[in-house]
Amino acid sequence: MRRYFVIGFMGLLGLLDESKILAQKPDFIVPDNGNFVSAIQTANTRADFSRRYTILVRRGTHFSEGTQELISTRVKTADGADSTIFFPSPIVKLVAPRVTIMGEDMDATIVENRPVYEGIGITSTLFVDGADSTIIKDITLFCNFQNEAMAFANRSVALRESRCKGNYLKNVRLLSTQDTYYTNGGGDTTLDSCDIHGTVDFICGGGSVRFNSCTLYLEPRGRKGSRDVICAPATNVDELGYIFKNCTIVGSPEQDGRYHLARPWRNQPTCVFLNTRMMLLPSPDGYREMHGTLPRLFAEYGSVDKDGNPVDCSQRKTTFKNKAGETVKIGYSPVLSETEMKKY
Repeated sequence: MRRYFVIGFMGLLGLLDESKILAQKPDFIVPDNGNFVSAIQTANTRADFSRRYTILVRRGTHFSEGTQELISTRVKTADGADSTIFFPSPIVKLVAPRVTIMGEDMDATIVENRPVYEGIGITSTLFVDGADSTIIKDITLFCNFQNEAMAFANRSVALRESRCKGNYLKNVRLLSTQDTYYTNGGGDTTLDSCDIHGTVDFICGGGSVRFNSCTLYLEPRGRKGSRDVICAPATNVDELGYIFKNCTIVGSPEQDGRYHLARPWRNQPTCVFLNTRMMLLPSPDGYREMHGTLPRLFAEYGSVDKDGNPVDCSQRKTTFKNKAGETVKIGYSPVLSETEMKKY
C-alpha cells in the first residue's frame, strides 16, 4: 500500500505548482481557436510531448461531438431480436501525456456530450487513455443521456481513465447517472475538491485513486425502492484501491438510510472511507454483494452524520457470497483502527 502512495505522491511533485500552471500561456483556447474536440486532437498530435500543453476552456457550455470513428453496440430490434449497429463515436479521447485542461470556473465551464446509446465503453464525454500527468481543473464534464426516460438505469460515463499515471483533478464536477467516473485499466489519480454525481456505481473500476475533500452527490433514482450505490471498485491486490478522505456525501433525500457505500465488482477490491461526513446516512449494512466477488477491504474510519456525531457502524456487512454461492465471512473489521487508518 505504502509503495503506491509514494508513487502517486511523488508523481505529483513538480507537477502541481499551481501558480506555474496558471501562469503558463494557453496553447489552445476554446472556443477562440476551435472547439473542444479540435483542442484535444491538437494536443494529441503536437510534436513535443516533453513540454506541457495547456488548453483553456472559456465559460459556457461546449458540446463534445466525438470523432467520426465508428463504434458498435448491441440493441434489441422491434421483434425482440439482438442486433449490432454501428454509429459515430461520441467519445473525445486524449492519448498524449502532459496536458492541462483548465476551465475558467467549475460551475460555469461545461463540456457536454449527449450519447444516443448507453454503455460503459461507448459514452464518455472525455476518455483519458494512457495520457500520463493529465491535469484537469475548474470545469464540469457532463454526460447527458437525455433521450431515455429511465436514464438513471443506463451506463453513461462523464470521465473515463485508463492506464494513466500521475493524473490530477481539482475543482472538477463529473455529472451523469450510472458509471459517471470509470477508472478502468489501473492507473494512479488524485482528486481534490471535486464533485461527483450519480446513481448506481457512479465511481467504478480499478487503479489507485485518492479522493480528497470531494463531494459525492446521490442523484434520485426516480422510482420507489431503488437504492443508489456510490462505487463499484474492481481494484487488484497490488493497487491502493479507492481511498475517500474527508469527503462529504449529500444528495436526494429519498436515499437517506437506503443507499450503499460500495459493492465489489471484480478482482479483490479495496475501498476505504476516512473521516466522511454523511449528510445522508447509508443503509445500516453499508455494502452490497455483486457477482460473487469478495472484497479485499471495505471499511471506514471516523464517519460522522450531518451533526458531526459518530455514525453507528455496528451493522456493517461482514459476510459476502463467493462465486460458488457460499457465504464467506470477511477477515477484517469494517471499522478501521487508528493504526490501520494511517496506512491510507
